[in-house]
Amino acid sequence: MINHDRVLLFDFETTGLNGFTEEIIEIGAILLEKKDGQLVLSKELSLLVVPSRPLPAKIIEITHITDEMLLRDGVSQQEAFHQLFDLYQDEKTLLIAYNIQFDLLFLQTLFRRHWNTFYTIKNDILDVMAIYKDRHRYPHKLDQCVKTYQVEVKNTHRALDDIKATYQALLKMAEEKDNIEHYINKIGYNSTYGLSGIKLPHVKYIAQKGGYREIENS
Repeated sequence: MINHDRVLLFDFETTGLNGFTEEIIEIGAILLEKKDGQLVLSKELSLLVVPSRPLPAKIIEITHITDEMLLRDGVSQQEAFHQLFDLYQDEKTLLIAYNIQFDLLFLQTLFRRHWNTFYTIKNDILDVMAIYKDRHRYPHKLDQCVKTYQVEVKNTHRALDDIKATYQALLKMAEEKDNIEHYINKIGYNSTYGLSGIKLPHVKYIAQKGGYREIENS
């Protein structure tokens, strides 16, 4: 399915949508490493992360994460960076997420704040939502993907559950049609609203309507 020797699947819960100004409040991540020619689970990460200000009510409603939980069980943004960077390792790691365009900006901002001011993502990336959107009509949220592929782990808007559900869905998509490599470094976007977030020079951005296989045929 994937030729990379190291793969990091990750998901963030955040205080809002703007990766430049908002903060990460939860990290879920799975590191896969190749052994004997097969990618196997190497490490898992599940962290609550303390933001600099109280959570908006809408975020509490969506994630069921509360300020009390964060203060009791959360780590600092600096510590979260160190633990995530331990899994990230280097630019050879393939990064995978569902709607990765959202998460990439938060990842880059976190690394710039706590490591290198000039850090820019150069890793190969894979957006599982782009694959799903190529093959299926609207809606394209993770919960619909989970339902379509009858994934055992349900997405809960908690980071580790959501990334495990994403990985299971990706495996089922590969069984359905094993052309996953074709989607590496390609991100779909809604032409009505345009592209938001960062734009990486090594990534190709393709307008997707849903169900028309625009990326597969690119």
